[in-house]
Amino acid sequence: MALAFRIIGPFVIALISCAFYVYASSHRLAPVQKRRLLLTVYLGSRVSLWLFFSIFLQKHVTSSDPFYYTTYMAKFLAGQVPVRDFFYPYGPFLIPSIIPFYLLLGRRLSGISLFGIFAEAVALTFFVKSLSITRKRGETTESWAYDALALYLLNPATLYYTVLQGYNSIIQTAYLMPALYLLLRGKNVWGYAVGLYGLAGSKLLAVLDWPALLTVRRPRLTAILLGALPLIATYTAYQGITGDILFPIRTHVSIISPGNVWYVLWAFPRLHPFLTGRIGLVLPSLLFAVLFLLGFVRWIWCVREGRASFSFPAALGMSTFCTSLFFLCSRYTSGSYVPIVLFPASLVATSPRWRSRRIAYSLLAVSALCSINHTLSHELGTPRGLLGDVFASGSTHQRVFGALIVMSSLISVFCFTLLARAGLQTATAKHEPGREAPTTSA
Repeated sequence: MALAFRIIGPFVIALISCAFYVYASSHRLAPVQKRRLLLTVYLGSRVSLWLFFSIFLQKHVTSSDPFYYTTYMAKFLAGQVPVRDFFYPYGPFLIPSIIPFYLLLGRRLSGISLFGIFAEAVALTFFVKSLSITRKRGETTESWAYDALALYLLNPATLYYTVLQGYNSIIQTAYLMPALYLLLRGKNVWGYAVGLYGLAGSKLLAVLDWPALLTVRRPRLTAILLGALPLIATYTAYQGITGDILFPIRTHVSIISPGNVWYVLWAFPRLHPFLTGRIGLVLPSLLFAVLFLLGFVRWIWCVREGRASFSFPAALGMSTFCTSLFFLCSRYTSGSYVPIVLFPASLVATSPRWRSRRIAYSLLAVSALCSINHTLSHELGTPRGLLGDVFASGSTHQRVFGALIVMSSLISVFCFTLLARAGLQTATAKHEPGREAPTTSA
């Protein structure tokens, strides 16, 4: 029963989220009605889920990233030196930033969940403030902003990873949104400082948002160099303490998780030597680098030709492009990472330039499939990367789960391909002041 709920539940939530998005994006609702509806849903969902987790669910959590945070914070509070294994694989200021909320709730998991909700609130606040600026400039419209929020608020990955358990991926977005807002306001040094420092405040995946800092407004090299000083100082000290700040990168290179094409290829035993060899280990990074450079060069060309502009939508389009490429090319694409793409992709997926809601549906699909893949891989009872052994000698039960993982992984790859393409198209589009794009249809 519990297993069926964990598999079917995300799909049900995705359907509810889809229905809410379609209803909220209806033009029959007045702007004031949409604002009240979005605010009610946001507060109601966050408060109710947090109370449910605090009163009941946290007692039954035995394995999750936030569960392991408690061990790290116990060591920190005991005065132990933050060595490499202590902070792995997080930035040096991630765990310390959670501690006040952890202590406030009596050293319980509900404090970590509350921190995740707080980080999301920070990201949402600056997301809305940035949209307010861009609406005044004519780069976005009020209905576009409401549609993006309606798509984001109830998607399964947000509710499960961010609101319910307090996974740290949302913290990356909590650095990106204030940074983009500061840059829109012309506070360049502060904007770059906050955006770049996301690497130290969350995890190494924050580098995927750095290109967005270059596309929101014309870059200023001096401001970038000054803004990078806090990050450089932090990691200089961190290197002196740990002796190896690149440890998380080398560790994750050899890990394969469900939800990507590399995991599917493990169903074929003849490919195992290739996937574990030097070329197989380097190929994902090389593929990401090539595709990113092709997309970034195209953006530069579009800017020089006057076909693209520096803007907030362009920045979130570039962020969507980079994070979607990560999920397409990386060998390790944990479902808990999906929240890093949800904020930017919500604006991209609801752009008035699309004639259908296909991109929005793709975003909801990957949001649901990320937790389903995690559940299925856990039920297989085999180490990651042994999908071929499941089909070769596993039970009928395991083979069914293996087939479901393959199917859901392929669907995820297809959906992330659509999101990456849509993100690049949004980044390379010209968001002209006063220009009203065609409305989205069903």
